[in-house]
Amino acid sequence: MTDLSPSALRVLFIDDDPEGARTLSELFRCYGCATAVAYSGRVGLRLAKLFKPELVFVDFDMPDMNGLEVVSEAKVIDAESGRRAMYVCLTAGGPEITQEKADAAGFSRLLYKPLKVTDLLAVLLSARPGNFTAGTDVPAIRPARSPFLDPDRTPRH
Repeated sequence: MTDLSPSALRVLFIDDDPEGARTLSELFRCYGCATAVAYSGRVGLRLAKLFKPELVFVDFDMPDMNGLEVVSEAKVIDAESGRRAMYVCLTAGGPEITQEKADAAGFSRLLYKPLKVTDLLAVLLSARPGNFTAGTDVPAIRPARSPFLDPDRTPRH
């Protein structure tokens, strides 16, 4: 079993909720990803040109652009640059977005808030399946390091 390489995956989070986006960014950094965060669709598109993400999480409901608009424009950027990112739609629910609409827009996955860590890790695995040893049923995913835990300060009982 192989852990994710620290430089394995560039992940962009586009969400108008700063706390949620930063939390996701920190989680994915713990798993060895390089991350970037944008708090609006327009800024996210500009950042995508510079950062060149391989995996992009896009909130469906944002003030300036909805997730469908962001992905539509992002796919044009991908085509112009000759790369192909994986897009994941994040939503709090509601009738505005369904799996069918997400698929038609070009999203690979639709995840409902509140997000489950197991769903996020499944996306991480599917974004870079080649990082794991062939024939392994369940790859070991361990944080590269945790910015929240200092082993020297862990209480001892």
